[in-house]
Amino acid sequence: MIIEIVSCVLGTIAFSIIMRVPKNNLVIVAIGSTISATIERIITGFYGDFAGCLSSMICLSFYCELMARTFKIPTTVVLMPSTIPLLPGSSIYYAMFYAIQSDTKLFIGYIKSTLYAGLGIALGAVISSTIIKIINFYRRRL
Repeated sequence: MIIEIVSCVLGTIAFSIIMRVPKNNLVIVAIGSTISATIERIITGFYGDFAGCLSSMICLSFYCELMARTFKIPTTVVLMPSTIPLLPGSSIYYAMFYAIQSDTKLFIGYIKSTLYAGLGIALGAVISSTIIKIINFYRRRL
C-alpha cells in the first residue's frame, strides 16, 4: 500500500509540473495527494470504492480550502492535481477490456466500480463545498 501511495504522489507531482502548477505550491499539492491517496486506500479496503472516494474527497476539499485561505491561492490550484489518485483509471481500462472480450460478468463489476468511484468523487466535492459555503455564510453574519 505504501508503494501505491508513493506512486500516486509522484504521479501527481509530475502531472502538476506538466500542468504548470506554480513551483511554490508543489509541496501543498504533494501533501494533498498523500491525503487523498492514503484515505482512499484505507477506506476502500474496508468499505468499497464509493465510501473511499467520498471520504477522501471530503477530507481533500477541506484541506484544499484551508491551504487556499492560508496561502492566498485559488482552491482549484491544489484541488485538481490532488484528486489524481482518486481517478478510477484501472477500473475504466479493465471495464473496456472485458467489454471487448465479451466477459459480461467482469465488465459489469468494473463498470460498477468505476461509477461508484466517480459518484463518490462528485458527491464528496458537493458535500464539502456545501458545508464550506454554510460555514462561510455564518462566519460573515457574525
